[in-house]
Amino acid sequence: MAVRKARSLLNFGAKLRVVDPKPSESIKALSLTLLSRPYRSPEDLTGATVVIAATDKKELNNLVAQDARAAGIPVNVVDDPERCTFFFPALVRRGELVAGISTAGCCPRFSALFREYLDAALPPNVGEVLELLSLERQRLPSSERIQRLDSLIVPLLTGIFVL
Repeated sequence: MAVRKARSLLNFGAKLRVVDPKPSESIKALSLTLLSRPYRSPEDLTGATVVIAATDKKELNNLVAQDARAAGIPVNVVDDPERCTFFFPALVRRGELVAGISTAGCCPRFSALFREYLDAALPPNVGEVLELLSLERQRLPSSERIQRLDSLIVPLLTGIFVL
């Protein structure tokens, strides 16, 4: 699960630092800063803008979450929604189109399955269609944008979903 989140964050340009005494080969293969040691103190969070506590030790996850909250850093504690100050959505990405699904931690499996459903429902070229819509938007005077774009987008969405 942590590897999937790391990959997703990297795909959005995040700079990651992982503190893990026994990092998996999957983590080692990612483009991130790796500290191959146990979490030591709040200093390990210095410079972080978000924190993910994803160990298999509840006490350690609690400590990391407590330190992050004390430092004013948003924290996600894997499999412990009560300790989270934010939740990761399950993401579908097609070019510049990004759709996120979240259950605010109450049922991550629902988010994952819904993401799979949405991923299968979206045409593979919807990102390219969005690029064309962006060009059309730039070309149109602002007074004509909404009506013209709606005339293009609504049929597209109707073809994908039952509206």
